[in-house]
Order: sequence, then structure tokens, then C-alpha cells
Amino acid sequence: MEDNKKNALYCSRCGALIVEDEDYEEVNGEIVCTDCYERFTSTCNRCGEVVWTDDSYGDEYTTLCRHCYENHYTRCSCCDALLHEDDAYHLDGYDYCSECYHDEVDKNRSIHDYGYKPDPIFYGDSKRYFGIELEIDGAGKDSDNADELLAIANRGDEHIYIKGDGSLDDGMELVSHPASLEYHKNYQWEEIMKKAISLGYRSHQTSTCGLHIHVNRSSLGETHDEQEDVISRILFFVETHWAELLRFSRRSEYSMNRWAARYGYEKTGREILDRLWSIDTT
Repeated sequence: MEDNKKNALYCSRCGALIVEDEDYEEVNGEIVCTDCYERFTSTCNRCGEVVWTDDSYGDEYTTLCRHCYENHYTRCSCCDALLHEDDAYHLDGYDYCSECYHDEVDKNRSIHDYGYKPDPIFYGDSKRYFGIELEIDGAGKDSDNADELLAIANRGDEHIYIKGDGSLDDGMELVSHPASLEYHKNYQWEEIMKKAISLGYRSHQTSTCGLHIHVNRSSLGETHDEQEDVISRILFFVETHWAELLRFSRRSEYSMNRWAARYGYEKTGREILDRLWSIDTT
């Protein structure tokens, strides 16, 4: 009788006697009855190790053992959200989720990350609005320089913001909020450009910079089909006059093929548009 007591197994969680031939589990060297195993343990979503649910380093959606958390995960310094290391934004020794980084951190910087995209502010009274992206290079991705340009550009209201761009050697990208053509013509672009030049930036006289102009799709027609028809005619014009537009762009053929490759000539604009959609969905 004494030998049976010495060899008896008890659940480390509830203290229940585990009778002979009864199933049990072992967690971190502790004997656990099957009921407690189901109630109090979870499996690490990354490596499959069984851990006590109370000891999980994850959140309500993800179970993590300590090793996986410390080597592959972190938490947002603002909202404490669990983040995989590949999804975290790092700044000044702190980690952030995408929402907190862009809403609480990046918006207060002079030079934003390339993916920064605030809610658009529309200026001027028009059905057609243009957004400008102007790359400038040669005088650094410099916050002090950015502040000087923003001081001119955003007198009274936020008209432009500045982003980093990996295609530039030593510069940044000026991005405007959408505005009517008339508004842009009366805006202080000339003053901004003079300041940029005085700081040492160039755009036209570089091999890296581009000027991109966006237009709102709604200005191309009242319905989706009308807009598609206008887009197809633009594509047809570009393909038909490719050589002339190449000269007009003042880009090299290599640069055009890299950044603005043609979709290929077809007999109609609609066929070119269909070709475009087939490329985008493959």
C-alpha cells in the first residue's frame, strides 16, 4: 500500500489523483491531468510548443512561448499591440505599429516615410484637381532643409508634405495636396523652387529625379465607363506618339523603360486598356 502511494501521480494543477492507465500530459516537467491540460494550456503559434495559457507572451489572437516572442516579436510603444518583427516600424529605439507610427509619430516629422499618405485636402473650385510629386536631389534628406521649404509652402495651410524616396541619391520628394490648375498657377511654387535651389537641390539637372502629376479620376467622366473611355484614348495617344513623348519627357529610353514602360501598341485604345488590366492582374 505504501509503495502504491509513493508511485501515485497527481495533477500539478488541480491535485487530482491520476489512476493507473489514465491518460495524462507533461508540461514543462509538470504532470497534468487531461482536463487541466485542455483548460490551462495552449500551443505556441510559431513553434508548436505547449505553454501554460497564463504564461503566453502573445495576445488574444496569438499564443507565443517566451523564446518565440523574444526572438521574433515586439510590442507597439504607443498602443501595446503585438507585432511581428517584420511588421514593426522602428524609430529612435522604439517600435510602433503602422497606425501609431503614421498617426502619432510620422505625422510630426518634417520628412515622412515613402508610404506616408495623409487624407487629401482639396484647394480651389474645380472638377479637376492636380497633385504634384516633385523629386529634388543633391543636398540631402535633411530635416532642417525640409523645414525651410515647408515654412514657405505651408503658410497658413498645409499645401505640401515631404517624403523620403529610395530612388534618390541624396534628396527628398515634395508632394502637394490636390488643387485646381488655377490654384497651382497662383501658388508660391516659384518661391519654393528658389529656396530649394539656394539650398543646393536640383531636379531637372539630375539623373534621378522625376515630376509626377496626378489627376482625380472623377474628372474624366460621370460614369465608370466614361472614365475608362477617356483613359483608353489617353493610352492610345501615348502609344501612337511614343517617340515624341520620349523626347518631350527628356528621359533616356532606359529610364522610360524602367519607370514608365509602355504597355504595347494595339489597334484601339480599348485594347490597350484591356492589355493594361491583364498585366496588372497577373
